[in-house]
Amino acid sequence: MHNAEREDLTTSKADTQCSNLSSSDQQSSANNRDEISSSEALRLIRERWPDAFRVASPRPLKIGIHNEMKQTGEFPVSTIRKALKLFTQQDRYLSSIKEGRNRVDLNGKPAGKVRLKEAVNAEILLYQRQLTRQKKNERVFVGQLKLVAGQLAQSDTAATQDSTTQE
Repeated sequence: MHNAEREDLTTSKADTQCSNLSSSDQQSSANNRDEISSSEALRLIRERWPDAFRVASPRPLKIGIHNEMKQTGEFPVSTIRKALKLFTQQDRYLSSIKEGRNRVDLNGKPAGKVRLKEAVNAEILLYQRQLTRQKKNERVFVGQLKLVAGQLAQSDTAATQDSTTQE
């Protein structure tokens, strides 16, 4: 069988399996929505409110936006929490938190301004992350120096042995 035929056969089997899901499987899938990953939760939220949740160019969200999301009843609380946590902890989002910048509601309309304290907190968090990354990189670099130092020690030992044999 050619590769293309195998792929078509595999695809048709998967399609058949998906279409054979019973209604109880679909209901249990809906009940397990709170067991989804953070990235899947954010994807669902972004599909529903694309004007508020822009990953490429995020804008500060309205204070209390989670309450509005809960009131719609469209998503379980756990899905909302996961999506908001993932979205608001991204470096891009934190970089968008600048004093005086407009916050947005679910429809992308202005809903308040970022306060100085919020902007400072975001800057501090970004700075702490930067330091953590630098320390992590230093550890790798130090490990490489130890390796080089170990090789130098071995070559010094070999050189010392050579010089004693020559005397």
